[in-house]
Amino acid sequence: MTELGAKPASLGFAKWKLVIDVSSDDGGAQRRLLATPERMAKLLAACRFTNGADSSAVLALYEKTAKAVLGTVEKLNYHGLPLVRGVAWTSPALLAEALNHCESLRTLDLNGTRLDDEGVAELAAGLEDGALPALEFLMVNANRYGVRGVGALCGVFHRGVAPALQTLNVGATPIGDEGAVALAAALAMGKPSHGLGLAWCEVGDEGAMALAAALPAAGEARGPQPGHAMAAWQISLLPWSYPLMRALGRGARPAYESGRHTI
Repeated sequence: MTELGAKPASLGFAKWKLVIDVSSDDGGAQRRLLATPERMAKLLAACRFTNGADSSAVLALYEKTAKAVLGTVEKLNYHGLPLVRGVAWTSPALLAEALNHCESLRTLDLNGTRLDDEGVAELAAGLEDGALPALEFLMVNANRYGVRGVGALCGVFHRGVAPALQTLNVGATPIGDEGAVALAAALAMGKPSHGLGLAWCEVGDEGAMALAAALPAAGEARGPQPGHAMAAWQISLLPWSYPLMRALGRGARPAYESGRHTI
């Protein structure tokens, strides 16, 4: 879903024939990422022009248009789109390339995009220092990364990426206690500043203690507020059912990846 000055529309649920959503093993959202000026330059280099000067003119026009669009978009939703390394139009590297132009982006939804440790590392490496200056809400729920992916994600904050981040959601992702410790280090430096979603993350006592210890260091009068959506259910309805909570989290990931999970 994008908001580019027009009415919002979710491509994952579009009904017209040009958009295919079959909830197959390949993912529910069948579309590609935006073509950045850098990617267009590579495409044009492989094209033949009757007048060689036309290539530069076309690239200049596209670069102006792309930067105008990417620089003003405030919300991007790639829920269910598989982000796979090495795939030309849907790789984490290409997404990072596009995000470097998104100066006004406030909300980024990467839920169920099949990001693993290597994918998150590729995405993080592609982000320039100080990228995403306006980003407030980042959702990377129901993915496949673990502690190494969390480390790569939190590492970008040290480079000034997303300085305005308020809420980070990593729910239904198997980060475990080690991943929670990495998140605690980010909390200590004030990222995110308001909310951290940890539902179904397989975090136990060690991780919870690390997060709790980081809260005073964050120095925020009103946050952040770590959230575990299943905590109340587990305590009041399903006592001593930690294995069941893990099973529910693992079962939620395919639903997100299908592109048909909504809240």
